[in-house]
Amino acid sequence: MSALDAHRSRLDALLAELVASHGIPGAACGVLLDGEMHVATSGVTNVETGAPVIPGTLFQLGSITKLYTATLVMQAHAAGLISLDESVRAQLQEFSVADPAATIEITPRHLLAHTSGLEGDHLIDTGWNADALQRYVATLAGLGQIHPTAAAYSFCNTGYAVIGRMLEVATGEHFDRVLRRRLARPLGCTATLTLPQHALLHSVAVGHTQQPGGEPARQPRWSITRSNGPMGGVLAPAAELLTFAAVHLNEGRAPDGSAVLAPGDVAAMQEIEIDSPVPGEAQALGWTERRWGDLVCLGQDADTFGQRAVLRVLPERRLAVCVLTNSTAGGAVSQAMLEHVATELAGVPPEADKVPEAPAPPAEVLAKLTGTYHRLHQRVRVDVDDGGLRMTTEPSGVLQALGVGTSVTTLTPLAGGDLAFGGIDPGTGLREPVVFTGTPGRPATGLYQAGRLHARVG
Repeated sequence: MSALDAHRSRLDALLAELVASHGIPGAACGVLLDGEMHVATSGVTNVETGAPVIPGTLFQLGSITKLYTATLVMQAHAAGLISLDESVRAQLQEFSVADPAATIEITPRHLLAHTSGLEGDHLIDTGWNADALQRYVATLAGLGQIHPTAAAYSFCNTGYAVIGRMLEVATGEHFDRVLRRRLARPLGCTATLTLPQHALLHSVAVGHTQQPGGEPARQPRWSITRSNGPMGGVLAPAAELLTFAAVHLNEGRAPDGSAVLAPGDVAAMQEIEIDSPVPGEAQALGWTERRWGDLVCLGQDADTFGQRAVLRVLPERRLAVCVLTNSTAGGAVSQAMLEHVATELAGVPPEADKVPEAPAPPAEVLAKLTGTYHRLHQRVRVDVDDGGLRMTTEPSGVLQALGVGTSVTTLTPLAGGDLAFGGIDPGTGLREPVVFTGTPGRPATGLYQAGRLHARVG
């Protein structure tokens, strides 16, 4: 009996229990351990049809897509088609942003590590034709910087669309075909897709809007646009996501033993490029690094229109786990499944990856954090409230058009200094980190929420 065999029935039962107790429509949890795989499923793909989630059901992977895109870039780098440290502009003449210095300074490495400084959520629709990414890059000429190039980290969707366009120019094929021919097909992943018309022949999970404890309602919008594909457009079943993750556990080898990525490039993707503002996290090329106890844990979290997905990879344990859900409230299910796998299969205490709370800083310190903060399509107001902080988040522009609503969150301090806080996300019921920038005791200069830097404007 393999190490995974004893846990298969427990994984099935736990996922079913969590899906039922949280009232979410459906979920899939995949575990890969020492080359053995198990996929647990529960619930339905769509509350209006009642079609069951099966092991082959496609879920939207959201920002986990960035790991696929980064892997493709490393392939192109190895082939001499893309240079990680040469200016993007030198390799993609059509690239231009509002800041002339940034236009010539930004490199693919900056884009992969979220250090370019580009406003990160330029999520416009440029159509469904094969030139969608080319047209997207043409819209960047007026796009500003949230910070100077290489000066900080800020999660940046925009940069991955630029990288996708670089892959197109380097290979002579549109991004969807690059992904299919150079990564999905060599891995035997025939159900790893990017275009909705290709998904029609498969069982597909539909997103749902849902407040924690509330009833789910089918999301009226299907998926992100084609121009946003390299940042978040991949659809895949859990088993194929784990097959991709295995490349990064097996020195770049596909299931048949062929080389998809050189071992040195696998290692290079896991090297830290910059510390994240979130306590306990750092950013590599595509991967976010955390610690599960004493173990390095690579991963990525994702959310799209009514779907949430997480991937964690522990190289030292030859372990990968993913949880895919079709509800905005699916985060609680993901967290519980990850804690179970961490404890039972990796021998890590369930709280090992959580930042502990801390005593409240003095009132005069809190007062220095109040103010108004802004990033593209979002404004955040922080006020003192009953000895603590209250954060009001107001979307605008594209985010508002996509249905993101105003939210109010109470912030409580976390270990890691007077600038680190956490708040219960009203949409997921989970505690999310909020980190201020600047010097403690002086007015904050910025605020990180969901990994995005918001500059202080008032």
